[in-house]
Amino acid sequence: MIVFIGKDKSGGEKIRAGNRDKHLTMMKELKKKGLIYFAGPFINDHGKMSGSLIIFNTEDMDLVRDIMSNDPYVCSGLFSAREISRLKKVL
Repeated sequence: MIVFIGKDKSGGEKIRAGNRDKHLTMMKELKKKGLIYFAGPFINDHGKMSGSLIIFNTEDMDLVRDIMSNDPYVCSGLFSAREISRLKKVL
């Protein structure tokens, strides 16, 4: 498994809102193909979305990098920080 973590930049609410439909359409297509194990937003203490967590059901790091390079949130500059790492499911 591979995990993507993106932290929204300050004031990113408008960017997130403006790209959410395109992002969700892309994620739903990947889920249908069996590539998404889990995906959802981080929520801050005020109940607002503040980042993204996507767990991919693949070991292909190049595939995940390619997918995320085309993600509407990434392309729109939503994130102040991004990380892609391998993940081992234990439980």
